[in-house]
Amino acid sequence: MNVNRLLELRKYSSRRAKAFTLIELLVVIAIIAILAGLLLPTLSRARAQAQTVQCLNSQRQLQLAWQLYADDHTDWIARNWHTQEGGNYPDAPSWATGLMTYETLAPAAPWFSESTNTVLLVPGGYGSIGHYTKNPGIYKCPADKSWIQISGQRHPRARSVSMNCYMSGGGFGDGYFWYVFRKTADIVTPSPSQAFVFLDEHEDSITIGNFGGGAGTIWPNTRWLQLPASRHGGAGTFSFADGHTEIKKWLDPRTIMPVKRLVGWFDGNSPQNRDVLWVTERASSKKPGTP
Repeated sequence: MNVNRLLELRKYSSRRAKAFTLIELLVVIAIIAILAGLLLPTLSRARAQAQTVQCLNSQRQLQLAWQLYADDHTDWIARNWHTQEGGNYPDAPSWATGLMTYETLAPAAPWFSESTNTVLLVPGGYGSIGHYTKNPGIYKCPADKSWIQISGQRHPRARSVSMNCYMSGGGFGDGYFWYVFRKTADIVTPSPSQAFVFLDEHEDSITIGNFGGGAGTIWPNTRWLQLPASRHGGAGTFSFADGHTEIKKWLDPRTIMPVKRLVGWFDGNSPQNRDVLWVTERASSKKPGTP
């Protein structure tokens, strides 16, 4: 056998050694699939945890802005107007302006654009805390993927956060049974560490910036007036008057509701729901001697 023939055989053997057989390729693909199956849930959990941390950080910033507003206004809390006019007129000041809705609610068509308008948050309207926040992104939880369709195109909504209606809520007067906090010094029962200010609200519940959760209900006849979010693995996020934030794991499965892109479709009746009680106790408290 001549030298050239030997060289050709060596090149051929070398090419074969470097090539994969079909079985080897299938084995490699199977291994990759198994690894992906193992890694994807871990990556998904890590991403969800990161979104929860970001949501809590955003609420801390909102809470700080809320406190700065009070510091600059002789301890008066930013108003929390109870109708859509909030923030649009001098005599209806509100911490945030803008109606969150869906195109599925046809009567709200004149206000569809408010669902996406971040200018209504920063700098905001009359009575807004937007001058202290600067970043409209902190008004929305990163896990909130809700959208509204306008002129045939989908647009992300601008806000997922609401404020406790007993924090200087419009429409609530001192003659009612429950405490309404007008100044931070009024927050005594519950204490600042127990009284929540902001929370992440359910996509199909949020409209204006005023949240009336379960306060006013009496155990065991508990019910949701509006619904907190449960985007973080069946949990909601809250900020409190002393400045700290919490994630609350919901205990009752009735609190965790799907997103249907229909405003207020859910039935609020939820007898003996411990989650309603938890929110109620941290929203306000009854005045002494009231039924």
